[in-house]
Amino acid sequence: MKFFWLVSFCGLSTGVLCSPVFPFTFISLVFLLFKKKYSTLFVVFFCVGSFLASLHRFDGTYEVIGHVQTKRSNYVIATDVKVFQNDRWKACLHKIKIYTKDLELGETFYAFGRVQFQFSYPSLVMNPTFAAGSVYATKGFNKIHSKLSQFKEKVLDLFAKNIEDHFELLTTLVFSDSSFDPSQSEMVRKSGLAHLFAVSGLHVGIVYTLFDVLISLFTHSLFIRKPLSSLFTLLFAVMTGPSPSALRAALLLTIWNIFKVADYPIEPLNLLGLVATFNLLFEPFIILSPSFLMSYSAVATLISIQDRMKDLNIFVRNFLVSFSAFVGVAPFLFLFSSLNVLAPLMSIPAVLLAAPTLWASVLPMFLLAVGLQNAAAMMIRGTTPFAWTLQRLIELSSRFLNVSKSFPLYILSSVLLLFFLWHFGHRPKNLTS
Repeated sequence: MKFFWLVSFCGLSTGVLCSPVFPFTFISLVFLLFKKKYSTLFVVFFCVGSFLASLHRFDGTYEVIGHVQTKRSNYVIATDVKVFQNDRWKACLHKIKIYTKDLELGETFYAFGRVQFQFSYPSLVMNPTFAAGSVYATKGFNKIHSKLSQFKEKVLDLFAKNIEDHFELLTTLVFSDSSFDPSQSEMVRKSGLAHLFAVSGLHVGIVYTLFDVLISLFTHSLFIRKPLSSLFTLLFAVMTGPSPSALRAALLLTIWNIFKVADYPIEPLNLLGLVATFNLLFEPFIILSPSFLMSYSAVATLISIQDRMKDLNIFVRNFLVSFSAFVGVAPFLFLFSSLNVLAPLMSIPAVLLAAPTLWASVLPMFLLAVGLQNAAAMMIRGTTPFAWTLQRLIELSSRFLNVSKSFPLYILSSVLLLFFLWHFGHRPKNLTS
C-alpha cells in the first residue's frame, strides 16, 4: 500500500483525540463495512491509538523516577518514567511535566508528590514536595543525552563569554532555549519570525548541509558521507531537548538518506507518516503539542508543492517555500497566538541571515570538542554582524500589521490549508484502492 504509514498516522492520531469518548472506538468499526484496505488499516490504528491513550493514567500521590529530557524556566519534562505502585515500579508510556527548579537537564531523578492526568501534552503533571537528580545514575541512551547536555552547557558558556550582547538571540536560535526577556519575546512574536527560534526542519536542514559539506571535503562516498552527516545531525537534534520538531526533522532526514543509499523508492508523504506514527507509538499525547502539529503541517504543505517548484527560479521558489510553510502553520497561530501578515516575505531575508549564523555557531562545537577553545571563540564572535542584522530585522517586522487570534480566521485558514493539500498534494482518490 503506497500510503500505509500516512493512513496509520491518521488512524493513531484520531484514536488518541477520540480516546476521552471511548464509544467512538466501536463506532469506527463501521468503516470495516467498506471493505477497503485503507479503511481497515485506519480502524486498526484508530483502536491502537485509543488503547494507548487510555493506558497509565495516574492520579494521586506517587513516587516517580525518570530522566530529565527538557528543562524550562519553571518546569522540566521527563521521559523513561516509572511510578511506584502496588509495591513495585511500573513503567509509564507517557512523559511527565514536573514543576520544579531542583532538577537539571540530563539528570536521572527521584520525585515524590501529587501526579495528575490531563488531556494535554505532557499528559501527566506533577507538583513535587521533594525532587532530586543525579547525572551518575543514567544509562543507555540517557547516558548519551546526559553527555550531550553537559557539552551543551560548555557551548552556552562559550556563547556567554564571547557574544554577550546577542547571547539570548543566539542560544534561542541554536537550541530553542527560552532566553528572551518578556519584551523581546513579545517583539519576536509580533514579528512573525518566531519559527526561527523553535528548532525545526529549517534548522536541521541548515545544520545537515553544513555537516554534509564538511564531510565531503574528506570523502565523496555516499555510504560514508550520508550516514555520518545524519548521525551528527541527530546528535544536534538531541542537544536541543530534543524538541518534537527537531527530532522529527532529523529522523525524517536519516530515514530518507537510508532509502536513498539503498536506492529504495520514496513517497515523501508516506515517509512523513512513518516518522509521525512512531512518534505517537512512543508518546500518544504528543499529538496535542502545538509544536508537533505545526511542524508536521508545515512539512506536509512543503512536500505537496515540491514537484511544482523544480523549474521555477530561485526567488519564486524561496517565496513559495516560505508561503507554503506559512499556510501550514497559520491555523495554529490563529488559534493560539497571532499572525504577522508579512511573515512570508520577511521570512526570506530572516532565513538567509539565520543560515550563516547557525553555521558559525555549530562549527565552534567541533573546535570546542577537540580543545581548540580560542579558535571556537573567534568564530563565535564572527556571528556578531549576522546576529545584529537579524535583531534589526525582527524589530522592523514587529511593526507591521498583526492579526490577533480569531476562531473565524482559524476556520478560514484551515479550509485554505485543506484546499492547498488537496490541490497540490495527493487527492483522497489515491487512498480508495
